[in-house]
Amino acid sequence: MDIDGERTLLGALLWAAAALSAPITTMMILRGGGVPALSVGALSALLFGAALLCTHVNQRLDDQADDSASDTDEHAHFADDAPLECSGLRVLRIGKGSPLKGHLSEKSVILKINGVCPATADEANHALIEGRNEIEWMGRNRKPLVAYITIQEHGHDLLAQFEQLNPRPAPPTEAPA
Repeated sequence: MDIDGERTLLGALLWAAAALSAPITTMMILRGGGVPALSVGALSALLFGAALLCTHVNQRLDDQADDSASDTDEHAHFADDAPLECSGLRVLRIGKGSPLKGHLSEKSVILKINGVCPATADEANHALIEGRNEIEWMGRNRKPLVAYITIQEHGHDLLAQFEQLNPRPAPPTEAPA
C-alpha cells in the first residue's frame, strides 16, 4: 500500500473510532456518570482530536504535494518551442471580492488583459477598464482560455497576488562616451 493509501486508512479508522465512541460515551453518562463516564468521555474527546489532527496533517501534505507538482509544471507553460508573445503572470492567490474569483483559478497564468501583456500586478491593474474586460489566460492544461470580467467604477484592482514569469529583460543601457 502506498503512503497516500495509508494516510487515508489512518484517517478513516480514527474517524470511525471517534464516531463509535460518541454513543458509548453518551450511554455511560446517562447510565452511570462518575469516573467511568469521564474516562470514556476523555477517550472520545481524544479520538476526535486525533481524527481532526490527522485530517489537518493529511490536508497539509496533500497541499504540499500539489504545490510541488505545480512547481515542476510551472516552467512547462513556457517550455514549448514556439516563443510566447507575453511573459505572463501566475495567479498565486485570489483575494476576497476579486473580479477574478469564479473566472480564473489559482496557479493559472494571465497572458493578456484587454490585449495588453502585463508583466507586473500594477500593469495588470492599469490594463483594466471600466465595464467588460477580456482576460486571456492559461490553466494547468496549457490551453489558452478567455474570461470576461466586469469592473465597476473605482474598482480597477484585481485583488490578487501574482508571480512574474519570464520577466522582461532590462532595457539596454548605453555606456557614456
